[in-house]
Amino acid sequence: MKLEVKVLNIGEECQGVSTTTGKAWRRRNILLGFEDETGESYLLAQVDGGLWEKLNVRQGDIVSLNLRFRTNRYRSGFIANDVRIVPSENI
Repeated sequence: MKLEVKVLNIGEECQGVSTTTGKAWRRRNILLGFEDETGESYLLAQVDGGLWEKLNVRQGDIVSLNLRFRTNRYRSGFIANDVRIVPSENI
């Protein structure tokens, strides 16, 4: 889903190594703001560190981003929403 948003806050980059695959990973949490029928709304999305560098977006920018929404259900019964910034066709 493509959504026009304002980048309100860019979190620090986190990095580590996957215990499953052994591959290194980097990610950031990004706070996004947008207008909808109820007024100003917010989303907290994650983005891969390499993709964020390619997007070259700064805090305060208004941009159109591709977002992927999923809901994960874990064996423990815990349910969590997962919002990710994903690449567009031209990146």
